[in-house]
Amino acid sequence: MNGSSQRLVLIAVAIAIVVTLYEMGQSFRPAVCPECGHCRALAEQEVQTQEHLAREYARRVGLDDENDENDDRRID
Repeated sequence: MNGSSQRLVLIAVAIAIVVTLYEMGQSFRPAVCPECGHCRALAEQEVQTQEHLAREYARRVGLDDENDENDDRRID
């Protein structure tokens, strides 16, 4: 193999390793279904956590006016 094809093979192997690591990480996460009460509770908890983090960030940065209707940080 010449230098160019070796470089392509190395890049392909690196991409395959990254994809494999990503898929392995995804396999450790539990499956989530919209019907299950447990999964809905987890989703609600995640929403509450994100809202709390957004409020804390806004407070620290000085954007804690909660009555601001033009606030684009929330995605509804």
